[in-house]
This record gives sequence, structure tokens and C-alpha cells, in this order.
Amino acid sequence: MPIEIEEVLRRSEQGATAPYICRGTNDKLYYVKGKGAKYDSLVKEWIAGNLASRFGLPIAPFELVHVPRDLYEAGRSDYLEDLGFGLLFGSEQILNSNELTVLNAGSLSAELKRDIAAFDWWVKNGDRTLTEAGGNPNILWSESAKRPAIIDHNLAFDEAVTLRSQLTSHIFAGSLEEICDVAALQAHYNEKFEEALSDLGDIIGDIPARWHYVDDAETIELGFPIGNVEAVLRRYEEQAFWKRK
Repeated sequence: MPIEIEEVLRRSEQGATAPYICRGTNDKLYYVKGKGAKYDSLVKEWIAGNLASRFGLPIAPFELVHVPRDLYEAGRSDYLEDLGFGLLFGSEQILNSNELTVLNAGSLSAELKRDIAAFDWWVKNGDRTLTEAGGNPNILWSESAKRPAIIDHNLAFDEAVTLRSQLTSHIFAGSLEEICDVAALQAHYNEKFEEALSDLGDIIGDIPARWHYVDDAETIELGFPIGNVEAVLRRYEEQAFWKRK
């Protein structure tokens, strides 16, 4: 069942989509993305997020959340214009966490770095960068729990992402390079891809009907071709998938 949103606290100042920080009836806080983030980005968040969970990555808990229309309408002319109503995407707030830094990135295990690098290449997510000069890791770090949580997959399935670009800019490019050099690791991740992919039909089937359209009247279909997602994810079956060019 979707989480019912009962209160919108404020809009986040971080992130390109500037999600709304909302309280659910379960008393948890969620970063909610709606119409202002564009529905194609919600679709990407949902598909990539579910795949990440099935892949075994430590992703921040996320849910379908329901924003009542009367709550939206009450602030529509002001700060809720970009929220929308109905079923939206909500990522649970991770308490006492901050964005991963170069310093605490070293606390992640070599295996987890490989897992994240392999997953991002698989779903064509180029939005996870970090160097001494800065970046956008889209990974939260809880210092008290010594635990990471990956977030924000709204830019997944980017046609511009290539293996070369990932090896150049990804936060764990070195880990991806290691996979490209070791056949046993490639076989390991190909198996993980296949296992996660087995639920793709259910994942896509659970996408709210509203998200398939740009407009509230549901007359303009998304520009993002959901029907092509499986073909993108099946790239690992090609011999060239792990080959550097």
C-alpha cells in the first residue's frame, strides 16, 4: 500500500529536482518527487531503484507515496506547484547522514565499490561522480552506523553513457576497470544482472498509470521509451559489454 502523505514540511535545497520533504501517516519523512521532477524521471527512479534493491545494493528505502489532491490544491498557487498529487515517488530520509566524501569513501569495501560501479554501468547511470575537486556521488554516509545508502537514479538509462565515460568519470572507475580486466568478475556480475532482471516485468507493471503520461489529462505519452528498458539491460549478454574501446 502506498504511504499516505499528511504534511509537506519544505522543499529541499539539494538536488537538481529539489524534492519536497514530506511526512507520512507512518510518521516517517520522505523526499518526494512529483510533477516538477518530470514523470519520466519518476519512472527511472522506480525501475532503477527496484533493480538496485534486487541487486543487493544498500539503497535508501523508497516507496510509492500518495499526496491527497486537497493537500496539493491548498498550496498549488504557491510552493506546492511542482509537487502534484496522487501517486508519487518517495525516498525515506536517512537520519544522521551526509553526502559521501572522498575521505569516507575509503570506508566502503572493495566488493561494494565493484557492485555499485557494475550496477551503474548496467543501468547507464552516469550521475555518480566524486573527486578531490568535488562531484555528485549520490551516496549518503552515516558516520555513526558506518553505512552507505545510494540515492537518486532519475538520470539512469542515459543513452550518452558509455563504458568509456564511466571509466573516466564514475566515482568508482577503478573498480569498474578491475571488472573489465577479470573474466571471473564479469561472469559474477552477469549472473547478478540476470537474477535482478527476472523481476523486471513486475517492476514495470507496478508503475502507476499516471506516470506514463506527461500531462494530467493523460493524453501525451512520455518521451522515455519504457518498452526499450529490457533491451538496454540485456546489453550484458553482448560480448562487447565489458570491453574497453
